[in-house]
Amino acid sequence: MKRNYLLLIIPMLITACQPKAKTETAAAATSAPVYPYKIKNPDNWIIDTSHANTMVALNAVKSYETMDTALMKKCFADSIIFNYDKGVFKGTNAQFIKMAVAMSATMKGDKIDMKDWEAVTGKDKKEEWVTIWYTQHWTNPKGVTDSVEYIDDMLFKGGKIAKMDEYARHFKR
Repeated sequence: MKRNYLLLIIPMLITACQPKAKTETAAAATSAPVYPYKIKNPDNWIIDTSHANTMVALNAVKSYETMDTALMKKCFADSIIFNYDKGVFKGTNAQFIKMAVAMSATMKGDKIDMKDWEAVTGKDKKEEWVTIWYTQHWTNPKGVTDSVEYIDDMLFKGGKIAKMDEYARHFKR
């Protein structure tokens, strides 16, 4: 008789040891996180998989590296805002190219070592950005080599770069 009770208790133990329903863990995963800061549009960005803006951004940097002004003109909008280390440029495409050529004239053997990039689009499709990370190496007119790490955030309008925010990390000599 004791054996019969033992046989009845085993299925009850197995049933009691089953994992909890997945609905509880799924609900926890889909609930919005509670961030320590409040912003207007949290989690507003999606990865842009079209690669169109990424190609324009990389071609813009390549055009500077090789001083291909025809390609550079195609990459930037008619009006450009460029925030860079210790300066701000606001002007036309032609003025921007003139400034880039002047800056490049002080650097010989300019070489870009690209590290990474990411393109994002706002969920409302109003903003498109590409961020690139790279190191630029060159030799100055006195023969001294130098390098700077850059992060460029580029805002796109109509498939061209309309604004660029550049952040620089200078290495200690």
